[in-house]
Amino acid sequence: MLNAIKPGRRKVLSLVGVAFLLAGCGAANTAGPAAPSAGTLPSGVTVTASGAQELSLGEPKSGGSLTVGMIAPVESLDPTSSVSSARSAMNAIFDVLFVYDEKGNVIPELAKSIETSDKGATWTMKLPTGVKFTDGTDFNAEAVVAHLKNLAAEGSMSRSAGDVRQIEKMVAVDDATVKFTLKAPNMVFPKIFVWGQPGGPSMIPSPAAVEKLGKDFGASPVGVGPFKVKSFKAGGDIVLERNPDYRIKGQPYLDELKFVTATDTQTRLAAAVAGDIDLASTQSGVDLAQATEGGLTSLYQPDGTFYDVLFNLTKAPFDDVRFRQAVIQAIDNNGLNQAAFEGKQTPMTGIFPSSNPFYAETAWPAFDPEAAKKLVAEYVADGGKAEFAMTTTSPPEFQKQAQVMQQMLQDVGITVTLNVSDQPTMVTEALSGNYQSQLRFAEVREEIDQQLRQFFHSTSTGNNGKAGDPEVDALLDELRTPKGQERKAEIYAEMQNRFAEWLPIAPLVAHKNGWYVGKDVGGFPGARVGLPDPDWRLLWANQN
Repeated sequence: MLNAIKPGRRKVLSLVGVAFLLAGCGAANTAGPAAPSAGTLPSGVTVTASGAQELSLGEPKSGGSLTVGMIAPVESLDPTSSVSSARSAMNAIFDVLFVYDEKGNVIPELAKSIETSDKGATWTMKLPTGVKFTDGTDFNAEAVVAHLKNLAAEGSMSRSAGDVRQIEKMVAVDDATVKFTLKAPNMVFPKIFVWGQPGGPSMIPSPAAVEKLGKDFGASPVGVGPFKVKSFKAGGDIVLERNPDYRIKGQPYLDELKFVTATDTQTRLAAAVAGDIDLASTQSGVDLAQATEGGLTSLYQPDGTFYDVLFNLTKAPFDDVRFRQAVIQAIDNNGLNQAAFEGKQTPMTGIFPSSNPFYAETAWPAFDPEAAKKLVAEYVADGGKAEFAMTTTSPPEFQKQAQVMQQMLQDVGITVTLNVSDQPTMVTEALSGNYQSQLRFAEVREEIDQQLRQFFHSTSTGNNGKAGDPEVDALLDELRTPKGQERKAEIYAEMQNRFAEWLPIAPLVAHKNGWYVGKDVGGFPGARVGLPDPDWRLLWANQN
């Protein structure tokens, strides 16, 4: 039987719908307020089929410039190595091969199709002809193959290196065709070409520019996207200009799109209220409420991310499951939500929230400081030290959580040293394993099995815990098979039960995702399915 992903075909590789929408957890939790209902939406705001709020103040207009406030600095725009803070700008520069539709199906974007006729052992990808990179060279099958080889190369720091290394052989059959032979059949192989993390296979750079610029490519990237780089220096502003030769006539609407760094939450919001930036994303219900009070338009987006404590599972004290459980049971997620977010977020009760269609009741350790004290005593009696360092970033929502948790953990006999760093450094340290714990956030959206594999499989370069679990590995491997896809509900239930025993991270509080926009934004298309960002092609400026 032929399995294919082609334009107009929506029944292939159905994922989870809006799977990891963290809108509500167990009854014991205090969930934050929901987004405004359809009857109370601001003027010009509607809701997409995927649950994203979009804004349209009339017919789209071409021209103009808008400025986006970024939550973290960007050091590089190279899709083989960049960190998550670069993803927004890179989506505007490169385009992606495939996307998700509103039902969570994989559908073509830049590519034309991908199909298998042998249950996932080999796949054939078809590409468009006549598309050019912004340096004038051809986008073709050789470009795709060259990028994937770079990602899979020895020493690659890409979180998707493991995804690409499942390929035994890849051949550019002709300019418009790539054939992949996998080391083992994988029925969800196309998912690696959807969005993905920066450093993923979905964004194809110009091979000629990569060869010419070498390690400097990240400062002057060349893609086929709707925008091209006008100016950029590491850690500074990113200024993009319209690609006049973009493959879709009439897009993008904007002549210029700027990304400026504003890491402090309140500074970023104040800049938007003052009109110094035009739009910014947030993960805070408090920010969205304050933005509305300040005269901005708050646009709520589907929730698919949550704060968590990442454990280095290879180093003491987190190589001992007793200590991991003690930390989890010492942290009151409800209290954390109240202290850091005025109760406007949703506390987590595990790695799968109860709103997930595959959610299963498990024995995930609940808040129990007395139980935590006993576990700490056992660990110390066996020679362990009840202390660790936790690294986080400077924004106040991170600092507040870190300080509250520090006190909670001290109450059960655990000493926590807090270190403050920037996001690029934290990502580098996580990839290298040079840390004990980090307060950060996990992103688990529509591509559940793909993201869980990146985060938790023992062979994944994106497994920042640096250790795997044989049972979880086996379940993730089974999901790649036809039988695994048939019984994925059972597999997810088994996986959740195993997560509750393994305890690889400490989930904390769900984000309340959204964007706030100023008066100069005439059209905002809502976040794309599986991403926190909009389709930059369809963003337009109100030039009245």
